[in-house]
Amino acid sequence: MAQSLTLTFMSGSRDGEVVQLATAGSPPSVSIGRTAPCELVISDDPDLSRRHARIFWSGASWMLQDLDSSNGTFIGEFEAARRLSGASAIEDGEIFRVGLTRLRLGGAKNERVVTAAAAAIAKAKRS
Repeated sequence: MAQSLTLTFMSGSRDGEVVQLATAGSPPSVSIGRTAPCELVISDDPDLSRRHARIFWSGASWMLQDLDSSNGTFIGEFEAARRLSGASAIEDGEIFRVGLTRLRLGGAKNERVVTAAAAAIAKAKRS
């Protein structure tokens, strides 16, 4: 069963942008990295691995998993951040970091929601 995943950028050039991603596979998941075929591509983060992390639906909650990235994946902020050593449950509103990019699971009311494809098209037009 496909799930929709909403992420909000909390830093970097896309700070404040909200993306809604369609998950695929079994379990439904989205990969995050610097290059395609990741569903969420963040090409301007030099600390992000090509395939850095994935978020998948466990049937009861979203799980965040590092994909053996060079710089790790962290849940939480600043001193309270913990580096993932395996898959870990992540709750709506929780902030996590991949590379230098901070993301929040979920969006907020009144924020502009764009699909990842629309964001890529808009970025290409600006270039």
